Amino acid sequence: MAGETERHLTDRDLWMLIAQSSVGDNYRPLNLRGANLRGANLSGADLSGANFSKADLREANLEGANLSAAFLANADLSGANLKGATFEGSILERADLSNATLNEADFTDANMEHAILVKISAVDCDFTRADLSQTQLEYGELTRANFFKANLSGADLTGADVLEANLGKTYFNDTRMEEVLNLERAVGYKG
Repeated sequence: MAGETERHLTDRDLWMLIAQSSVGDNYRPLNLRGANLRGANLSGADLSGANFSKADLREANLEGANLSAAFLANADLSGANLKGATFEGSILERADLSNATLNEADFTDANMEHAILVKISAVDCDFTRADLSQTQLEYGELTRANFFKANLSGADLTGADVLEANLGKTYFNDTRMEEVLNLERAVGYKG
């Protein structure tokens, strides 16, 4: 609407919302659909089940945050710090995580179809049983990442470094593997 100004939440406002959503017997997951949270500091926050679809979380600090079963479809997390965060069972379909730090994060059973993970750092990251079909993983640092039973069909791993990554029982179908670094040193790859 003409004349409306965009409202930005401070980090204090966000923490108040998080606290209020978890008080009492009636837990209500946060609904921050489409919110502008660029650069927000939510490290260590319990955001399980929260709705961040289409939210702007560029360069946000979510280190150690719990985002289990969160809905982040079409969210922009580019350049975000997700180190040690938990995304178990979360929906990140078509999310943009390019240039993000995912080291030691847990994406077990996450749906990451068509996500953009270009130039990420995902050292020691866990993608066990994650759906990464049609995902862009070009030039990612995937050292010791765990892709056990993950779906990488149609994914693009061009130029990614998979040194000591666990590719055991990973589903590959039409996966682009050009110039992948250290593939011979990945665990369980049967190309």
